[in-house]
Amino acid sequence: MLEEVALIREGFGAHLRRTEGKFTLIAACAAAFALALGLVGMTVVGDRQALLDDAVDRRGALTSAALDIYRTFADADATSLDAVLVDQQRSPGLQQKFREDVFDAVDALREAASRDAGGSSADRVRRLTDLVPQYVQLVETGWSASRNNHSVGTNYLAQASFLVRGTILKDADELHDEQIRALTEAQEDASSHAWSTYLLGVVVLVVLGMAHRFTARRTRRRVNVGLLAAAGLTLVALVWLPTALLVASGSAEDSIVQREKVVAPLAEARNVGRSADSNEARMLIYPTLGDVEALRNDLARIGALIGDVTPVTEPGPDRDRVEQAAAALASWVDADARVMDTSNPLTYPETVAIVTPPTGGGKTHAEQVDEHLTAAISAYTRSSAEATASARAALDGLAVGFALLMVAAAGAAVAGLWPRIAEYYR
Repeated sequence: MLEEVALIREGFGAHLRRTEGKFTLIAACAAAFALALGLVGMTVVGDRQALLDDAVDRRGALTSAALDIYRTFADADATSLDAVLVDQQRSPGLQQKFREDVFDAVDALREAASRDAGGSSADRVRRLTDLVPQYVQLVETGWSASRNNHSVGTNYLAQASFLVRGTILKDADELHDEQIRALTEAQEDASSHAWSTYLLGVVVLVVLGMAHRFTARRTRRRVNVGLLAAAGLTLVALVWLPTALLVASGSAEDSIVQREKVVAPLAEARNVGRSADSNEARMLIYPTLGDVEALRNDLARIGALIGDVTPVTEPGPDRDRVEQAAAALASWVDADARVMDTSNPLTYPETVAIVTPPTGGGKTHAEQVDEHLTAAISAYTRSSAEATASARAALDGLAVGFALLMVAAAGAAVAGLWPRIAEYYR
């Protein structure tokens, strides 16, 4: 048996030392390298497409859900406090609005759970969901006690507000930050250049070049059409891949910039606005030292965030919403200047009239700011998602096309060398 193996090895070695054997080896190597490049390129592109698919279908939805979770709970916090400040005729309407906010928060939590079941954010979402019944019970108990003029009602509402601001909103904010980081990393990874694939492509071209040179020397034929075609197909694949990745990178970068420079500051401004709205009510229900200064700082922070966004946005309907938010904020600051004026303090009813929704179903200045910011955030979030989708579209067909080009290159290389090999067996 060993002798037979040795004879086969010796015969195969002798074959490779002959010209026809060398042609066969060159054809096999050229085809193998080309097919390997096709497989690697298809895998690399497939991985990037999967990342962008995940960014479009899951990460983007999770990011939006996290924003909704924060906003709805912050709004519920402000509304729960406003409900005990207004008269008995308007209180039921605000209580109903609070319950709608909680329902919306639960819907957003359900969306987040479905998009990341068992993922990195699943535990945080479950923890937030588990806190909802406790929070609602505290608020409902506080309302009930307040209706019966029990001072303990204020304590229940204070505990509920502390639960929201101290735990729920922090978890919601961290959930959003987690998803933003994951989304950004996915987009950057998906649009990064495939340097290892380019290197293997260079190796394939070198192999094809050496094969062409060897063929020209041994056969006195200066041009081998098959090998030239294989090199051409390889070049097409190697040009197509970085071009598509550059286009995807540009779209992904647009999405990231839109999200980081526009959506993130607007979302933070909205979050601070809901906090300021709650601060107004807390100043009347359970005032503490520093309330006025905290409210003043919140309003200044909102203005600074909106001011940061305006220069990096282009004129149009979306920026109009940002400017409308800035105008509503100016009105809010003017109104609250009276609330914060300690030299000429307002009466309790006058302060309540400023910080709670007006009679007749109108909106407070805080709610107007929130409404305009929400419209702007939704518009720019859609724009960011569309840019991510454009990055994904830039890679459509690339994986299959790259693989087919390299299969064709392998076939062309073999076809170009086969007549030279066949000449030795006639």
